[in-house]
Amino acid sequence: MLHKIKHYLVSSDFINVLIIILAVSLLFGVSIFQSTMTWRTDAYFHMSRIYDISQYLHSGQFPLMVDVHAFANTGQAINGMYPNFSLLPFIFVTMGLKPIAQYQTITYLFILSGSLLNYFVFQKFYVSKLQALAAVFATFTFINIFYQSSLNLHGVWSIYFLLPLAILSIKKLSEPNSWPYVLGLAIAVSFVLNTHLLSVVFMVGFLAIYFVYQFVKSQNKLALFFKTVIAAVISVLLSLPTLISIISLSKNHLSTVQSFDLASGTLSLESMIHSLTNPTIFGIATPPIYGVMLLADILLILNVKKFSMAAKVVTGLIFATEFIISPYFPWKLLNNTPVAMIQFPGRLVPFLLIIATMVLFTSKHLNNLSFLVAVILGSFMLTSSYQTSNLVAKRDFPNFRDAKMSHDMTNFDSILKYNQNTKIDNEALSNPEFYRLYSYHEYIPQTAKKNDPDVDKNMASVNNHELLVNNQKLASNSFKVTHKNN
Repeated sequence: MLHKIKHYLVSSDFINVLIIILAVSLLFGVSIFQSTMTWRTDAYFHMSRIYDISQYLHSGQFPLMVDVHAFANTGQAINGMYPNFSLLPFIFVTMGLKPIAQYQTITYLFILSGSLLNYFVFQKFYVSKLQALAAVFATFTFINIFYQSSLNLHGVWSIYFLLPLAILSIKKLSEPNSWPYVLGLAIAVSFVLNTHLLSVVFMVGFLAIYFVYQFVKSQNKLALFFKTVIAAVISVLLSLPTLISIISLSKNHLSTVQSFDLASGTLSLESMIHSLTNPTIFGIATPPIYGVMLLADILLILNVKKFSMAAKVVTGLIFATEFIISPYFPWKLLNNTPVAMIQFPGRLVPFLLIIATMVLFTSKHLNNLSFLVAVILGSFMLTSSYQTSNLVAKRDFPNFRDAKMSHDMTNFDSILKYNQNTKIDNEALSNPEFYRLYSYHEYIPQTAKKNDPDVDKNMASVNNHELLVNNQKLASNSFKVTHKNN
């Protein structure tokens, strides 16, 4: 019996694909059937994005970067950080679902499609089918769909699913008949660009380093350079709506990224150990991936002697980067510099995790049945524990009261206190008035121009409005933007 199981896992793509679909459905699909959802930090912003895009699609229009159906109809320039266009196909196929089911189905489809892509991409690195399957399951542990409202993490998750494709594509570009990899590289970068801007900035940086490495060792440098340029051009064309919108938003100084203390978002050994205790959904400072990073570090240390020279160098770079994003690096000195736009140095942890995964699961030394099966089973159990923590926390914690939709929107402020009310239902999310709240924590548009007389500082959610009479623009000092009630 065990011999047959081993045979199917090692030789059958069909069986492994079924295993991935079943695992993703059990780990990330059950939440689709929730009647309430965990209400944390970024949930209002991303639910509003989905609502706004759905309204555009229902009316047969192409979504804009600035919302007109949500955020009190003032728009959100911060959408520049979270472009909409990679979400469009997911929102289109889920428009008929209730809000919570739509939100969770988008996440489910995102993870499922990315996991299947990773399974076949890893095999292109000349690893066994079982190694590719183990790599997919290891990636599941990086994903907690309940942590900080999962949709805001799609930018991070796109790195897990598309950085391997991008690296594989660059690796193959100098080979004959490698044009499909040109398209693969372009699509990978474009998808991330159309999902989360900071993620694509880091991604391009990592890819640039890998490109230099491949260029130095390549026997066909001209082909590699030429095809990379073509991939870059295609990627820009695929991302043109986002790029044009971002340039427009930047030109008009509509918004600026909210600043945080960089030192508070670093990776420490203490936070890595604490993360392994599987804290419930409170752990803003210790996301689950910190603990998984510690486990990956241990595996790298235990096996580094048996890695290839290239894998040893990459392992060294991983640990060097971990030191840089630790509290021992003087991040406080960079708080008032352009570097501060990254907000959290810990943003690099997802990149380190997927690179560590590539090192571990492309190693011939670790192509061991017992090790790979242990990874698959252990990853499944660790990932399922996130679901348990979420359910127990919502059920037992006294401050997790249901947030009910009020008929009087002026009494609906309790919804915004996400530390006190963390459950919300479809009734509230189906009410268009819910998406017109104008005073939500953090995501109020903020002008990038300080002391700008054209901005009415008394109406925090309205920026750079213009008044036109008979198509003639009035001077900004001749009128005042104000509000009453909602």
